[in-house]
Amino acid sequence: MSGWDITPSGVGVVVSHVGDVMGVLDKILQAYSDDLEGAATTAGTLAPGGASGEGKGQGGLVAAALAEFVEGTASELQFIGVRMGKSVTGAVEATTAYTSGDLEMAAEVQHRAAGLVEPDMPSGWKMGRL
Repeated sequence: MSGWDITPSGVGVVVSHVGDVMGVLDKILQAYSDDLEGAATTAGTLAPGGASGEGKGQGGLVAAALAEFVEGTASELQFIGVRMGKSVTGAVEATTAYTSGDLEMAAEVQHRAAGLVEPDMPSGWKMGRL
């Protein structure tokens, strides 16, 4: 494959950028969680006296719907983080294998070159002379 052009430093830069995005995504997910919790808490309840009266501690219909939504989408959100992590790991492992392959091929070529045997030459022949 003569079309490959991988540089470990280039992969490192991309992996670093993906790490930055993962950090931002983590902050977004935390804010998302906080916002859902806030919405569920302030949505109120159908209990007598509302959330601060006799129904204190009871969730309302909106809170129940939000809880169901979170439960239904949690695995999808987790998948995003897992997929990003596996993609980064795969890129690093592939680059390492690519680099190792280059080093192995270079070592093999050097090994073969060192193993060349000089052919039997006619008497009077000296190396370096035609």
